[in-house]
Amino acid sequence: MKSFLPILAMVCTVLVTLTMVVMCAAMGANSSPAEIRALKLWMAGFGVLGGAGVMVGIFLMRGGQHNWAAGAAFLPTVIMAVVAIVALLK
Repeated sequence: MKSFLPILAMVCTVLVTLTMVVMCAAMGANSSPAEIRALKLWMAGFGVLGGAGVMVGIFLMRGGQHNWAAGAAFLPTVIMAVVAIVALLK
């Protein structure tokens, strides 16, 4: 039962990462080549951030630190949500 919250946080991070990558891909529909390159960097950054959060969460779960694992796995979700809010406001 201790593993439920970290696993839920990892699933949430994966879904938010996928959402942000798709949002960035959708923004590139009518963009210039320079803007598309920038969007590709943003997509790579989101992918690395989400993957790192899940990976750190797995390592912490294996170490028996389930609370820290949940926090580490959920932190990328918070960061990406802030970026999405700022992007949608502009």
